[in-house]
Amino acid sequence: MILEILLLISVAAQLLAAIYALRLMAVTKYNVAWILFTVALCALALTRVGQYYQIVAGKEWRLPSDFFVWVGVVSSLCFAVGIFYVSKIFNYINNTSLQQKLTQKRILDTILRTEESERAHFSKELHDGLGPLLSSAKMSLSAMEARFADPREEEIMRNLSYMIDEAIRSLREISNNLSPHTLKDFGLYRAIDSYIRRSRSIGGVKIAFNSNLGAQRFDRNVEIILFRVVSELITNSLKHSGASQITLSLYELEGGIRLAYTDNGKGFDPEASTGTGMGLSNIHSRIGSIKGNVKIAGRPGHGMTADIALDLNEATRWK
Repeated sequence: MILEILLLISVAAQLLAAIYALRLMAVTKYNVAWILFTVALCALALTRVGQYYQIVAGKEWRLPSDFFVWVGVVSSLCFAVGIFYVSKIFNYINNTSLQQKLTQKRILDTILRTEESERAHFSKELHDGLGPLLSSAKMSLSAMEARFADPREEEIMRNLSYMIDEAIRSLREISNNLSPHTLKDFGLYRAIDSYIRRSRSIGGVKIAFNSNLGAQRFDRNVEIILFRVVSELITNSLKHSGASQITLSLYELEGGIRLAYTDNGKGFDPEASTGTGMGLSNIHSRIGSIKGNVKIAGRPGHGMTADIALDLNEATRWK
């Protein structure tokens, strides 16, 4: 009796599974593997029905001796061939995933190239267009200074000369920040070092820079992104944190790059901060585009830290 009950439960379970598989066939767009699995489930359900029939009917009603053999062969073949098709599906999914990653990498590369191209174009227009005009104004003003004997007029001319000098200096700084020629010509270390020296003079902040990089050159995207991230971090510290001390370490270690950044500013609450105005989301997206890892932490009154790890092989594997 117990065997009959268990067999009846098994029959019901097999039939429900077969019916559900049949209903899902349209959802799978009649995939060959799913059709084969459905046929195998139906065959197994038929086997359980036959076994239950024989137990209930008794010896008078026996199914042909080869019935279960043929049903077993059909179900086994369906499962075997279905597994083969499933492996093809997995290969297709893996290839599709790889193509998606390649496409994402190409899109990100295109965005970065377009952004840097526009920055370079705008920088060139500023340098070649507005720069000569300011220089000409400076020379004309210098020529006019000798004609004024009135001390008040001389003071006005000196003020004008000072303002033009400041405009020229600001123009050069903006042009260099838009498209750092040092990065293109001399590499990441020289570009960051130059940027830090300029930042020291502007912000009056002590910036310690430690690195084992020299004249090494890396993938262009890697250099651009790391330079932009460093400039973003320093700009945030100068504008928002009120820090008096910044420490930056940049090291090449075993096929990767490690960047560690700290400041002693006012910090922030990581749970309350969304990164708006601090550029944190921008840093995460840039580093994420080259498959790097970013950890940014802060505490009110205790400054902030940023730890960035980048695998150079991973960053350029889909280039």
